[in-house]
Amino acid sequence: MFSNLTNKQKQRGLLILAGLFFIFGLYQLQQPVGANHVLSNGFVVAIAFWAFSRRYSQQFLEKNMVTAAITREGNELIIKQSMVNKLSRLDIPRISKITIGDNYLSCILDGNGQGFDFQLVGKACELKTHMCSILAANEQQTIQITLV
Repeated sequence: MFSNLTNKQKQRGLLILAGLFFIFGLYQLQQPVGANHVLSNGFVVAIAFWAFSRRYSQQFLEKNMVTAAITREGNELIIKQSMVNKLSRLDIPRISKITIGDNYLSCILDGNGQGFDFQLVGKACELKTHMCSILAANEQQTIQITLV
């Protein structure tokens, strides 16, 4: 059900939950301190929902677009994971398999099962379309691309 919502609806829902838990935190402050009392519980949950809602903001989505996250320079595939400030350069001729899922990209090098996993923002079909637009036709034939 959550996956059928737009990003704006997801962000609003998470912000509403953050507001409700903030109010709950204020309510907790009014209660007498007892053995089972946790002073900051409502506030902590409110902060978590607020922080998670940022992932669905327009600014975050624009900053982490698939077209900006995956680029090509010559024979190198450049993947930027801005959530963890990581930049990876992969030699395209060494890539033997690419596995793509929602918010996920995996590249296996040299057919040996070892490679790189990336957490990106985007649906699997968007990631695959962009990868196919970057790779040349002969490269697409030599690289096995799988959706999961």
